[in-house]
Amino acid sequence: MKKMLMILLVIGLAIFLLVGCNPTIPAEGEGEGEGEPETIARVVLVELFNSSGCASCAVVEPYLEEIAVDPDYDRDKMILVEEAGWGLNSTPETSARYQWYLPNSSDRGTPNILINGLNKRYQGSGVSKAVLMSQINTQSNLEAKIKITAQRNTDATSSTISGAVTNISSSDLSNLVVTLMTYKDRGEQGFRYSVTNIVTEEIGSLSSVGTYTFSLTVDEPNWAVNGIHGVVLVQETATSKKEVLQVLYVE
Repeated sequence: MKKMLMILLVIGLAIFLLVGCNPTIPAEGEGEGEGEPETIARVVLVELFNSSGCASCAVVEPYLEEIAVDPDYDRDKMILVEEAGWGLNSTPETSARYQWYLPNSSDRGTPNILINGLNKRYQGSGVSKAVLMSQINTQSNLEAKIKITAQRNTDATSSTISGAVTNISSSDLSNLVVTLMTYKDRGEQGFRYSVTNIVTEEIGSLSSVGTYTFSLTVDEPNWAVNGIHGVVLVQETATSKKEVLQVLYVE
């Protein structure tokens, strides 16, 4: 009897050791990503201020257009918009934005390329495509302080973009605005990403991990039919750089 109990004890111990040496495999998806912070990329806004009939604009615009369709510079990395400072295709909003950036009229010749606000500015046609790509890469590597989420709702007369702006940095941010730009391909050289509307809403201050909800409306209902695109951006207004902190493309 004792011999039989000893045999059973040895067998049980062997089974225990075999089971204990094999780790439990979690179910698919179980535990994945737990505790890992969300990674937010810094998207770069490139604003080309141009004007109809500007010969120098026709030199740099193809560089930017080529970059904008490069798969390595898609809308998850860089978004290009073109704003007519005056004349054909200009709007009161694009002209006012140009003057806000550059109050001195002598600085407002075209073309003017602004990258993330006034983080970097190139005026005239002397800049190369390689330099522009290098600067876009530099700006995209900056820390992302803002996360934007947004969706579009359209009725018969207008489109409303609603969403949220979240401060994902460890510091409070102040003097912020959230802006919606719409743009379209006008089928003209130099106006492939031509801004049609600009609507801005003041955020003010946003504490660390704080969130602000917004709703912006433009009188453009048929985006797909008319080739309309949307961009939501968050920008500081009280600094000399007037830095664009984040930008999001809206379908």
